[in-house]
Amino acid sequence: MKTEIYLRGILGLGLLAIAGWSQLAAAETTECVAIDSIPAVISSQGVYCLKQHVNGALASGAAIAVNTNNVTIDCNEFKVGNLAAGTATQAIGISASGRNNVTVRNCGIRGFQTGISLLNGGYQVEDNRLDNNTSTGILVTGSGSAVRRNEVVDTGGSTAPQAASSEGIRAAGGMDIVDNNVSGVLASGGNGSAYGIYVENLDAGYITGNRVRELVPAGLGFRRGIWVDSGARVTLKSNSVVLNGGLLNGDAGIRCGGLVLNGVAQDNTVLGAGVLGTAVSLVNCVNLGGVNYTNVL
Repeated sequence: MKTEIYLRGILGLGLLAIAGWSQLAAAETTECVAIDSIPAVISSQGVYCLKQHVNGALASGAAIAVNTNNVTIDCNEFKVGNLAAGTATQAIGISASGRNNVTVRNCGIRGFQTGISLLNGGYQVEDNRLDNNTSTGILVTGSGSAVRRNEVVDTGGSTAPQAASSEGIRAAGGMDIVDNNVSGVLASGGNGSAYGIYVENLDAGYITGNRVRELVPAGLGFRRGIWVDSGARVTLKSNSVVLNGGLLNGDAGIRCGGLVLNGVAQDNTVLGAGVLGTAVSLVNCVNLGGVNYTNVL
C-alpha cells in the first residue's frame, strides 16, 4: 500500500510538472487584435499581435504606427520584414511618439532604417530580435522606459541621404537598459562611428548585463561599445564589450559620462583594447567596487 501511495505521488508530481511546462510553452498571445498586413495604424487601446509573418517594401513611413496610449504589441515571434525596400529605405518598423504604457515584445524586425522608434513617452521594449536594420536597431526616449533582453544583430549599411553613424541601441532619458545583445554594427558612410549602445541625458540610468561586439566604423569614425554621451548618476554594471585591438584615440569600450563623476562602473569587461589599453577601455568612470577587467587582446 505504501509503495502504491508513493508511486501515485510521483505520478501526480510528474503530471503537475507537465502541466506547468505546457503553460510555459503556451505563452503565445491569442486574445488580441491581429495585424495581418503592413502598413498598419493602431488608434485604439488594447493588445495587438501577429499570427503570421508580415512583409513590405516601404521606402518611408512606419510599418506599424502606434497613435494612442496603453498598447501592447506581441509579435509571437513572427517577423515584420522590409528587406525588399533595400538599403536606401527611410522607413521605421514600429513607431510611436508622445505615448505612454506602450509595450513591444517578441517581435522579429528587419530591413528598416530604424527597427523600433518610440519617442518621448513611457515604453517597454522586451525580448525582440532586430536584424539587418540599416541605421539603428532600437531607439527609445523617455524617462521610466526600459529596453530589456533584445537581440540586435547586423545593424548599419544605410545608403539613405545623410546616413553616417549607426547604433545597435540608442536611448535618452532615465531608464534601464538591461541584458541586451548587440552584435555587428556597421557605420553607414563617410566618417561614421559604430556604437553598440549610445545614450544621452541618462539621468539616474542603469545599464547592466549587456553584450556588445563587432563594431565597424567608416573612414575616420570610431568604435564605441557603450557610450554615455550625457547624464548624471549613471550605473554601468556587468557589461561586456569586445573591441578589435587596432584602436584609435576616440574609440571607447565603455564611457560612463561626459564628466568623471557622472557615472560609476562595476564588474564590466572590455576586451581587445589594443595598445591603448585602459585609456579607451573605461572612460570617465568611477570604480564602484568589484573588478572591472580590461585586456589589450
